[in-house]
Amino acid sequence: MKKLILDPEPKNFKNEGNQLKVEWTDGHESMHYHKYLRENCPCALCQGEPDLLGSVKILGQTIPDDIRPKEVSPVGRYAINIVWSDGHRTGIYTFDYLRGLCQCTECLSQKDE
Repeated sequence: MKKLILDPEPKNFKNEGNQLKVEWTDGHESMHYHKYLRENCPCALCQGEPDLLGSVKILGQTIPDDIRPKEVSPVGRYAINIVWSDGHRTGIYTFDYLRGLCQCTECLSQKDE
């Protein structure tokens, strides 16, 4: 019988200073600067959405330096939603996407390879 290997999932979130720390089920502890995480919000408003002709328009946004997550909540068993202090709330960060945004030394060095 094959052993089922599950992708890591976040199990704990904690705001520390200007960072959101995420504890994962595989033991990794990722670190996300609030502003970087907000700048990389995956929603259509932030990343743009193609119109009927395929052109992508992104609305200009100014993200405050003191941006903070006010609430982090699960979306099914695959993602989280973050409500931000600037009122933005439409981004759904999949676990894979969130893990890929990790700014810890270990993850940054793997991205450079």
